[in-house]
Amino acid sequence: MRTTRTALAAALAAVLLTGCGSGDDGKRDDAGQGSDGGHATPRLSVPPAFDGGRGWDAEPGRVPSSAGTDPVVAAGGAVAYVEPSADGYVVRVRDAATGKVRWTSAAYRVPATDPDAPGSPGAPGLTAVRQGDRTYLAAWAVGERTDSALSHEKEAVRIGVYPLDASGDSVAPLHDVQIPVNTQEGSVQARDGGVGLLLSWRSAGDHRAVVDLGTGRVTRYDDPAGLIPDCDSAMCAGSAVVAVTPEGPVVGGESGGVRVPGGWSGEDIAPEGVETGRTFVDGEQNGTLVGVRDGMFVARWRAADSADGYVWSAHDLASGRLLAGTVCDDDGPDTPSVPVASPNGTRLGLGPVLFDVGAGTGRCLAAEGDRPGVTVTAVADDGTAYGTTGSGTGVVVPKGTGTPEALPGGTLVPAAALDKGALFVRRGDDDALRLSVRRTR
Repeated sequence: MRTTRTALAAALAAVLLTGCGSGDDGKRDDAGQGSDGGHATPRLSVPPAFDGGRGWDAEPGRVPSSAGTDPVVAAGGAVAYVEPSADGYVVRVRDAATGKVRWTSAAYRVPATDPDAPGSPGAPGLTAVRQGDRTYLAAWAVGERTDSALSHEKEAVRIGVYPLDASGDSVAPLHDVQIPVNTQEGSVQARDGGVGLLLSWRSAGDHRAVVDLGTGRVTRYDDPAGLIPDCDSAMCAGSAVVAVTPEGPVVGGESGGVRVPGGWSGEDIAPEGVETGRTFVDGEQNGTLVGVRDGMFVARWRAADSADGYVWSAHDLASGRLLAGTVCDDDGPDTPSVPVASPNGTRLGLGPVLFDVGAGTGRCLAAEGDRPGVTVTAVADDGTAYGTTGSGTGVVVPKGTGTPEALPGGTLVPAAALDKGALFVRRGDDDALRLSVRRTR
């Protein structure tokens, strides 16, 4: 549904209802520790599965949102976030169970921006990507170029790459990457691209760049149509690289269709109930990639037996192999989004759908009768999910019935499920960012 963005905004609003105190200066490694660190843990209003008085808290302080998203991620048994420092910002990583600081990066300096540009400089964005058998964090921001190369691209994305399993203080980036961009037609987006960090922006067409986080190597894709050997005007119109596999990029068409040139295509991997091939007006293709996470992707397809119906599916990114699918008459987000995943990787959710990729099953949480649709924000290993409705009401989807149930008013909605706990993210009255982990009962 086209209200997905509204639902996501409402999800944030729901968490903002419970504001907390001011942030710290970014120098206190023990800031906000819970009972494990010897400090009192404030009791929070959380879903019944969690103990509102057991866990830990951290206050990164006043950290501007990057592209409307707080720079906080949960991955690999850790919670990572960006916080201010005397020299800019640092990436700080805490153990998800105890809140103990695992490591802190050296200062990341946001690139200078045009003083005449609207708005104020934001904090670095933070993206986690599992590549091979290792997880990396990418801190990134856009600013003016500092090199002397002649180019029409006057800006650059600066990316600091850190392995999640680093240790120590003032950890230097594994790679410091700068990619020239032009943002006159919109902002730069960065997300999990499969084999690396995928950056996208518009400038007289769609442009993509992928950073191999293991090596720091950058590959640009400025002519996606040229990647397709049998390209014709219908199939290639508005095409763009939407992910990258070990065998090469995944190319998606503006009106649908996904394929790895020389590898799998949408016709090979489509779930049941979907027509494949050029079955639509002007030879359009079916299938749209809507999100990538941890070597998997979620796709949306137009159903064969309904003009307005959809089938959603989860796939292995490398092979395209179908992992799970479900009928869901909701077209989801307008642009690719980040799926949510359970800590053990067996559950996947995006917008109105939930998948159990181990069992090969799916669940649709779109509006039905008088029940509003649900946007999934977190899913636990046992399949219990959390989310919000379009009006901002917090919801739990029990593992048994799968029927959404409203949470009591004022209850915080998990931003991510953790092993034996959940992460809650909110802003205080002074706009300070506050993170809380509460344990499972």
